[in-house]
Amino acid sequence: MKYSKDGNTTLEALDGAESFTEWMFEQVKPHLRGAVLEIGSGRGTYSQKVLRDFPASRVIFSDIDAHYLEMLRGRYVAPRISVLRIDMENPADFGQIAASVDSAFALNVLEHTRDDRHSLGNVYDALRPGGRFVVIVPAHPILFGAIDRSIGHTRRYTKKELVDAIKGTAFSVRQIYYFNALSVPGWFIAGRLLKMAYVSPLAAFIYARLVPMMRIIEKHVLRRRFGLSLVAVLEK
Repeated sequence: MKYSKDGNTTLEALDGAESFTEWMFEQVKPHLRGAVLEIGSGRGTYSQKVLRDFPASRVIFSDIDAHYLEMLRGRYVAPRISVLRIDMENPADFGQIAASVDSAFALNVLEHTRDDRHSLGNVYDALRPGGRFVVIVPAHPILFGAIDRSIGHTRRYTKKELVDAIKGTAFSVRQIYYFNALSVPGWFIAGRLLKMAYVSPLAAFIYARLVPMMRIIEKHVLRRRFGLSLVAVLEK
């Protein structure tokens, strides 16, 4: 996917917030096993975490952007690694890996698709029986603003909307919860009120320093009942 200059600034800033990306990956990691598919690998921020934490697994990294695919193919070369062009909306792209994946994840990808139910169904077909899919999407339509537009979001989800999309597939839901609550005020102020189209490197740096505190508050106070994102753990 091609992003605007502001969109690239945001993605680069967030990718550089190591404590945040580790926290995000912790939502995914417990559900990964066997052959792993990452949908929307982009710059490889989470790809390298998969390789680090699952050294014996066969892994498939994917994207639709030719630049990112070239970058991934140049960076990750090993017999257990495949880099494929996979469009979440195109069932033909999933035909090459049908029923061969044990677990998959897509972080902030589903909101870019035109037909989310169809896209979820394509992932279902790629999984073996019992396989799991972790999907993280932006939450709360009221927060949709300039930052969302700059990074190609077409929507933000209510919990009901995400559940309804999942119900249109054969997936069963193991978990669904909110994530990253304390970012909500900043996202609303910057993207909606100030009409800022990017997250600055300084803002991402400050945010990363707050992650340890946010972990505690989300676990013991908010208990995953509110957040900037929704996390769904699905099973075939």
